[in-house]
Amino acid sequence: MAAKKTPTFGALDRNKTLAENTVNAGPAVLDSNVTLKNPDGTGFQGGSLSVKLASAGADDHLSIAEVGGITLETDVGIGTTSVFYNGVRIGTETQFGENGSALTVSFDQPVSNDAATALARAIAYSSSNNAPTTAAHAVTFTAIDAEHTSTSAKMQLKVKAENDAPVFSNLGPVSSHILSTASEGVAIDGDAHVSNPDGTGFKNGKLTVHLSDSNTDDLIYLSDGPFNIVGTKLYLDGKVVGTVSADGVAGHDFSLTFKSNFAISDAQMSGLIDQITYRDRSLSPEPQTRDVTLTVTDTEKTSTAAHLTLAFENRAPTILSSSPAGSISKIADGSFSHDISSVAVSPDGTKVAFESTGEIGATRITLDDLSTGQVTILASDLTAAASILGTTDIAFSPDGQKIAFVSTASNLVAGDTNGGSDVFIKDLSTGAVTRVSTGSTGKQISGNSGDPGFSPDGTKMAFVSGIQNLPGDTDGSGLYVKDLKTGIATQAAINGADPSHTTRGFNATFSPDGTKLLFVAWGDQSGPKFGGDSQCIYIKDLNSGDVTFVTAASAHQVLPVFSPDGTKIAFVSNESSVVPGGEMGGTHLYLKDVQTGEIICVSSPDGVLPNDGAVGDTFSFSPDGTKIVFSSSESTLPGNTGGASNIFVADLETGAITRIASNANGASSDPVFTPDGAHIIFVSDATNLVANDTNNASDLFMASLPTSSVTSATLTEDAARKTLNAAGTFYFADADAKDTHTVSVAASDGALGTLSAKVVSDMNGTGGVVWSYVVDETKVEPLAAGETKVETFALTLDDHHSGTVTQNVTVTLTGTGDGSAAPAISTMAFVAAEATPERSAGPDLWTTVIASLSGAGEGVPGLLADLETRVAAALHAHGPAASAGSAAHLEQDVSDLGHLVASHLSPAVSDLLDTLWSHIPSHAPTAPTTTAHDLADGAEALAARLWDALHVSHDGGHSLV
Repeated sequence: MAAKKTPTFGALDRNKTLAENTVNAGPAVLDSNVTLKNPDGTGFQGGSLSVKLASAGADDHLSIAEVGGITLETDVGIGTTSVFYNGVRIGTETQFGENGSALTVSFDQPVSNDAATALARAIAYSSSNNAPTTAAHAVTFTAIDAEHTSTSAKMQLKVKAENDAPVFSNLGPVSSHILSTASEGVAIDGDAHVSNPDGTGFKNGKLTVHLSDSNTDDLIYLSDGPFNIVGTKLYLDGKVVGTVSADGVAGHDFSLTFKSNFAISDAQMSGLIDQITYRDRSLSPEPQTRDVTLTVTDTEKTSTAAHLTLAFENRAPTILSSSPAGSISKIADGSFSHDISSVAVSPDGTKVAFESTGEIGATRITLDDLSTGQVTILASDLTAAASILGTTDIAFSPDGQKIAFVSTASNLVAGDTNGGSDVFIKDLSTGAVTRVSTGSTGKQISGNSGDPGFSPDGTKMAFVSGIQNLPGDTDGSGLYVKDLKTGIATQAAINGADPSHTTRGFNATFSPDGTKLLFVAWGDQSGPKFGGDSQCIYIKDLNSGDVTFVTAASAHQVLPVFSPDGTKIAFVSNESSVVPGGEMGGTHLYLKDVQTGEIICVSSPDGVLPNDGAVGDTFSFSPDGTKIVFSSSESTLPGNTGGASNIFVADLETGAITRIASNANGASSDPVFTPDGAHIIFVSDATNLVANDTNNASDLFMASLPTSSVTSATLTEDAARKTLNAAGTFYFADADAKDTHTVSVAASDGALGTLSAKVVSDMNGTGGVVWSYVVDETKVEPLAAGETKVETFALTLDDHHSGTVTQNVTVTLTGTGDGSAAPAISTMAFVAAEATPERSAGPDLWTTVIASLSGAGEGVPGLLADLETRVAAALHAHGPAASAGSAAHLEQDVSDLGHLVASHLSPAVSDLLDTLWSHIPSHAPTAPTTTAHDLADGAEALAARLWDALHVSHDGGHSLV
């Protein structure tokens, strides 16, 4: 028998070198020229081919490449891989060793020398190691033929190291941010990673950041982290590791170069990239994208560039169903106990001004910007109190651009030598300070001045002068209105020119329409006068000059205010005569309806409270007039058991009273509503309202008041009112917290009323839209009883970056059928009477007037006939209530007559008719004590004025046509 011959390997490359990048890219064939033969000619059926890699690492791997007719097919179900040569199955592959560092193909089919050679040439090697070892790997090939005779051959395999470029991961492709963060600074990519595959790090390397289309507002810098820059040096954990070769300011590239003697690892380099921050320094960033290129150079001076898009997108605001919830926050720190008072909030709700005793013996006026946190000292006096008269020491102008305050400081303006307190205005945009409490020529006033109050249009200011030396001071009241444009100061006389009634007027505020002054003076129901029974509240009509008694108040500080719609007056009083059965000495908060005369006690849902505490002097209406916030120490109020003064909100519609900051362990006072109605700012010396309040001072706090958005209202026609009003606030949020918003109003066709709106408390991504609606009552009169008219207004909120949202506000007008539209008059010809009748008094006068209007058209006689009937009823009325009601009808009828004839007569007629009512004594609608006799006298005077207005002149012409 012939001897068996061993299989043989031929032409095997005994020393093989492969390039690092080649084996990194994928399996590389070890030897494409090797041969494998069985000299016996019986092939390799039942035998095998095995390959083993010595000293293999985790990154080393042997495999079979599909080349030279060799293909593979894996059966996933049983986990085996079949090997084919030219489509014919020759055996099964098995992987061995860690990560496939050895493999065997078992031949279970006839295998020719060609098939075995093709398989040997298909053996491949791969490695993911970018820093290969310099040592060679021994690769052993072992073959077993059909006679089970084996042979082995070895190859020394080396991998040649190559220089690899740095590699980025987790970078981009888009880094998206909300627009408001552009001005705050954002990380370009907070989780990017970069590595040097060669394992040598970035010592002596470089990092550069480039912005495409950059400008002077762009800034690239490092946020807080392990790396920081001081001057031109780059520090890592306190050690200098490089230099700043370009600072990234004004659109320049940001570039850092690393020292050659300090190793920067992959992790450190990745952390440095995470600290790279972009900021847009423009005041109002626009939606934008920035193409960012990051280039890193490794130790081997090999560079890689990567790109990402930095995007700032605008989000449109959204309407909220209620104001955002929030906890109590401290917005200003005091410096020692009881040092904050006279709190005022700007009309836009973003600023708060207050008095504070910041230093012992000093009083200062402080402005706190709630949106930025900036605190500004407007005025400071180290020698005396900032205010002498009253406590209404601070007032914002209606546009929020100026602030009025009272100070004894003598260095705010030149020539301040009077030694007393003065009223000043500071322009918040320019910083200019002007003294208001001077005469029309600019001459300063001796003594003290105070109580500043802007008119609703911001063109005038009311103030009190301590010594009456201004020109035109006729009654010593010291109450003045100054035109801020012309500088002319006019006395608002409260007693005419009667020296016997000299008294003081103070704490004056304008009505919402600017036509009246609400003030306090000593006096009684007959008017202000020296030695009066108590401090009383009065209204002065700035057009007619009339002074009307409102109520007796008290002997302590009285700060009455109008409701936002001007129909009511709120005040604090300890007079028992304010309401029937009132408590002697009890200090409570009251509300008086100007038109009906009704007075209610607001600080109790059940009326007058027991006198074991007191309501504070300062309080505030909510913007829509439905609530009042006040302070009180009354023990019967909800949760008020500690004897200290706390903050309460009274709902004027439901009567409910709610305590704010129910857990406060100290006294609270000076509450003010913010313009959005969703927050209350107040002073408190409590130490548990916020964490770590350890300054033992009276501080300024802001509390959120859960408030629903109001987007609808219902108004019912009321002949007793000249106008019908409604107001509300709805709330919004904006993800772009730095956006500022404006609102526009679009009314539906045929709307009878008008609606205006403004944005308030617009900061930190939330705010409110305050809207107010007004309609002339006569326009609603034509509606029948129960008939409704719905008016819809579209309010569009704009964030000035193309983000808008629209909220509809609806007002439903309901008729009562009590009035009807005045008939239209096509002609208004007055025909002279043949003879001038004698003037008569009382109701008979109407007959004479009607007769004299021959040819005047049906409208005027009919209206005058109605007037005659109502005056006759008034003359037979008994008691003040009936008289007041009849007088209200008369006022409405005069108004109707004015509207009827205004377009047909000279303007003088219309003007006269509008003022006739002022000639009825005591203004009956606001004076419940008016008697029927007074009303009759007033009616006769009214009739006489109508006679003069409408009767023919002596020369036969019409005097006012």
